[in-house]
Amino acid sequence: MFAISKAKPEPGIWSSDQPPLPAPGRGMVMVDVIATGICGTDYHIYRWDQWSSGRIRTPMTIGHEFVGLISAIGDDVTGFSLGERVSAECHIACGLCALCRTGNAHICEKTQIIGVDRPGAFAEQVEIPATNLWKVPDAIPNKHAAVFDPVGNAMHMVTTAKVTSKDVLIVGGGPIGLFAAAIAKAHGARTVSVQEPNQARAAIAASLKPDLVVNPRDLDCTSKILDITEGRGPDVVLEVSGNGRALNSALDIAAPGATVALLGIPGGPVELDLGGKVVMKGISLIGVTGRRMYETWFQVEAFMLKNPDLIEKVVTHVLPAYEYEKGFQLMDDGACGKVVLDFKRTVKGA
Repeated sequence: MFAISKAKPEPGIWSSDQPPLPAPGRGMVMVDVIATGICGTDYHIYRWDQWSSGRIRTPMTIGHEFVGLISAIGDDVTGFSLGERVSAECHIACGLCALCRTGNAHICEKTQIIGVDRPGAFAEQVEIPATNLWKVPDAIPNKHAAVFDPVGNAMHMVTTAKVTSKDVLIVGGGPIGLFAAAIAKAHGARTVSVQEPNQARAAIAASLKPDLVVNPRDLDCTSKILDITEGRGPDVVLEVSGNGRALNSALDIAAPGATVALLGIPGGPVELDLGGKVVMKGISLIGVTGRRMYETWFQVEAFMLKNPDLIEKVVTHVLPAYEYEKGFQLMDDGACGKVVLDFKRTVKGA
């Protein structure tokens, strides 16, 4: 089968022809992949930065955002049928620890992530625990269903930060930041501002109709954010860029008592003046990872069904899977929103 993997510990990503997977084990389900989203995590792995080089063991089939059809079912699996269309929660938690048993499986310390710790979905087949599957309503198209995961990241961040009636600043207009802008508006934020230096992504952000789109490199960036927040600064900052300088600037402008939710993964350590920028301002820092299982999935499904036009604006490219290098190049160039790979097209001319 066609697969895309991190074949060796250096920058780059490679395709290969791998043998089909064996029959699924007990409690497992085989899914024939239809489409996948290229995630920021995949991009970290492609670039082979400090985080990915310390986490990924090569060779590893990457990818964790996907939609597909169930093609085989292991023993002791109930509630699913052959041919059903599904997505899946990519965090495979242990289900037994105190965190899992108190509704916090998204931060289970024994979590394995498909495409990071075990073979992922950038292949024609992927094996997933049945407990992680999510049935996809017929009304959601494949290219939207393939990005349940990042929309879930955005949803988790927005709901955790409690944005209703608040002035919200989103730092970073990548796909998760764009999804977060749409979700924050839908959740009743007083104002939503998006800070993004890339013109192409800023244009996508503007199409979602936030209250402000601003370039952090412009001299009047800070004054524009202060103007729209009536001089107070944002009550909520959603940091999705992973850029240390951007985070420091956001902490400077955040209102006293603001909530700052951190989802972007820096390429390395970030230096902060915790005393001056966090402690003395009474700032609440919240780390956000993954999705709440499975509350966030219900929220995302409802949002997708009601707002397909917003998802469509963020998913800017659907490429044949064999053009995966173009997808990563688009991300390198900042010339895209969300990129989806069509795994029904793994060979030129197919």
